[in-house]
Amino acid sequence: MSKTVLLKKATRIEGNANIHIEVDEGRIKAARFLVHEFRGFETFLRGRRIEYVPHLVSRICGLCSVAHQVASLRAIEQAVSLEVDDVVEKLRDAAVLGEWIGSHALSYFFLNVPDVIGGGSGIFDLVKRSPEVAAEAFGLRRDGLRIVELLGKRSVHPVAFGLGRFLVEPTQSELEEVRSIAKNVREKSGRLIDKLADAYTPVGNIPFPRDIKVNFVAYDATAQTPNIQVFGVDRRVAYQFSGEDFEDNISEMRTDWTLAKIPYLTKLGFPEGIMLVGPLSRAFLGGAFLGDAQVRRFEMASLLADPQSFALDSCDICRLLEIFWAAGRILELLDGLCDAANGCEPDLDAVGKGMGILEAPRGLLVHSYVVDRGCIEKVRLIVATQFNNAYINLLITDLAQKNLIDNVLSPEGERLIGRCVRLLDPCLSCATH
Repeated sequence: MSKTVLLKKATRIEGNANIHIEVDEGRIKAARFLVHEFRGFETFLRGRRIEYVPHLVSRICGLCSVAHQVASLRAIEQAVSLEVDDVVEKLRDAAVLGEWIGSHALSYFFLNVPDVIGGGSGIFDLVKRSPEVAAEAFGLRRDGLRIVELLGKRSVHPVAFGLGRFLVEPTQSELEEVRSIAKNVREKSGRLIDKLADAYTPVGNIPFPRDIKVNFVAYDATAQTPNIQVFGVDRRVAYQFSGEDFEDNISEMRTDWTLAKIPYLTKLGFPEGIMLVGPLSRAFLGGAFLGDAQVRRFEMASLLADPQSFALDSCDICRLLEIFWAAGRILELLDGLCDAANGCEPDLDAVGKGMGILEAPRGLLVHSYVVDRGCIEKVRLIVATQFNNAYINLLITDLAQKNLIDNVLSPEGERLIGRCVRLLDPCLSCATH
């Protein structure tokens, strides 16, 4: 006897996906997170002029448009050996962090927290139950968008960033407004962290399955030589490699039931090499938010300190703490920044290969290009949702098996599976190329 349970649309996520669970005699035969949107960016970018490509790839996603654009710029600049002024890089980093603030506010307060303090029905129940928290949430979302707008001249799909320079440079008054917003975000998010500490302690509700190996992967841009680090559950660095060695260390596979790639660590193979990226993995980096003494003073941060209590639910805590940290990091980047950004022109006849790597709100983002005389010859994109794809499917399988009663998924199982998907915050607009 076999039975198929189709949960249909996964709700409160970015994009469209179905959850399909197949049951056979009391056992889960298959549980799949189905992504069927197709974007095709890796194909139609071929042959495009390099000066247009960063603006095209920002259209991959409305939530991660700055991250995609900056990763693209850096990949092209490396390919054509273009040295970029430090002021330009700092302002780009500040814009990416502004996007972190807006994206995390959306994910945490609008998609995830309603599961915990809003009755599970969404932002409107949160508004009814905790109007002060909801008002602060809307404010944080606006603040993140405004930082991007000031630096990029649009809050979504910015138009101010160019190869080696700013096409429209922010004025000193605009930079002062960014500083003011960052200070306000720091204060506002700090209040929320203190307010939610007692009411919101979800750690342990969705533990990591003991029989599924997971590798936490994050990009350490603060190291003397920036590198990608792989951590075990014990939080120790298992190994690391440079961006130049990325393609030797990350492989990918495809299946006939989803259009999203399934990357894995080449050294470990599949499934031992499946990865988890994002705020949870960044918690292990010394130069990230838990390395900040101001973050560690929060009671909520202490919930991440005990490895025994470390669970998937910790994703939410990490996002809230990262909002606070990102605002402080923006202030550091702008501290003493008064010089104009020196622009430089790319060599449009250059031939080369470049890699743009950064941490987007949802985790590791990689743009890899081959450039031939000012045009894109080859593109490879791997985004956070793709890195997490295999683990999402394995978690769904584990939760479904634990909550199967007489060949039927229990209501609690349905709730936990929905919560699990939302905690990893997949962005399906980014996931298929």
